[in-house]
Amino acid sequence: MADMMAGIDPPMPKGAQTIGRLLADLSARQCRFPLRGEGAATRFCAAEVEAEVWQPGRSGACYCGFHRAIVVGRGTESERAAPRVLERLG
Repeated sequence: MADMMAGIDPPMPKGAQTIGRLLADLSARQCRFPLRGEGAATRFCAAEVEAEVWQPGRSGACYCGFHRAIVVGRGTESERAAPRVLERLG
């Protein structure tokens, strides 16, 4: 992942002096994408997540637009074909 993002700066949350915040310092609708660190020292993006996207527990729904675009892809060929297959079976 780090190689993929090399040279790409993540968004900075408003008022931030450093990249990322600790999980305990995040408030609702702040990006939970882990940037660096391990365990309790892990720092998360903390950029604002759009209200209409924020859905904790859903894939990519706790990430800002920048990080959501990285982790939520097109899916495999089988995943993309699933709606057509289900339509034929239904």
